[in-house]
Amino acid sequence: MRRHEVKDDAFTGLEAAIVLIAFVVVAAVFSYVVLGAGFFTTQKSQEVVHSGVTQAASNIVIKGEVYGIANSGSTGIEYIQFDVGLAAGGVPVDINRTTMTFSTVNIAPYTLVHQYSDDNLNSTEDANLTISDGQWLIWAISPGASADRTLQSAETFTIRAKPRDLLTPREKFLIEVKPEIGAALGIDRSVPASITPTTLLY
Repeated sequence: MRRHEVKDDAFTGLEAAIVLIAFVVVAAVFSYVVLGAGFFTTQKSQEVVHSGVTQAASNIVIKGEVYGIANSGSTGIEYIQFDVGLAAGGVPVDINRTTMTFSTVNIAPYTLVHQYSDDNLNSTEDANLTISDGQWLIWAISPGASADRTLQSAETFTIRAKPRDLLTPREKFLIEVKPEIGAALGIDRSVPASITPTTLLY
């Protein structure tokens, strides 16, 4: 009687193929997880960079010059007036949520209180507005009225601030304008030796 030999070469090849397919599947899953984690990390990094740029860059800039409005006898600067607008690519700024601090060499920084006005401001200054010591307000809006007091692109807000004390000739001061979003805007100026009713501060 002839003996039949059992050959398992085909089964060995099939097992090798199954193991190879298993390795390929595991590698594919692993690479998918790694790529997913990489994309997630990249996205988070972009968010952090954009957030950092937004916080570090100021959304508002000074437009034009900074002026000092003298008191009736022109012995000292009573008001500080300047125009602000949006920086290139800046997001709208809610001026109602903007804070200001004032300081000089001899005076520690203190907060200028926002004096709200319900008047319908427009491009013409309202001479009837009065400001108390240590306060500031929106003196005028150009080109038109802004009911929500949000500084938009192509708009200019004229800000008038009144320090607690008169600024004397050759006195230096610093106003920090801090919007709700973005870096603070520093206004570092000096009062010239000669004061006129409207004095250019340099």
